[in-house]
Amino acid sequence: MAALIVGGDKVATIKDELFGRGIVDIEHWNGRKPGEKSRVIPKNTELIVVVTNFINHSLAAKIKKEAKRLNLPVMYSKNSRPFFSSIQ
Repeated sequence: MAALIVGGDKVATIKDELFGRGIVDIEHWNGRKPGEKSRVIPKNTELIVVVTNFINHSLAAKIKKEAKRLNLPVMYSKNSRPFFSSIQ
C-alpha cells in the first residue's frame, strides 16, 4: 500500500504509524511551496494524510477535489498524528 502525506515539516510520527500498519511506500509534500499545487498525486497512492496546520488553503482544496475524483480515502490531522483508528 502507498500513502501521500501533504503538509507538515516533521512527519516521522505519521510515517512510523503508517509503517506499523504495513504502508511502506510513503511520499511527503510539505505543502509550503507554491509549485506544489501543480503536482500530481502519484498513481500508486491508496491513502492521503493531510496535516491541516501546515498547508495552504488552495492546496488543501485541490487535494480534496483530486482525492474525491480518484476515490481515495483522506485522513486529516491538526498536528503530526492523524486519527489512525479508522485504518484497518
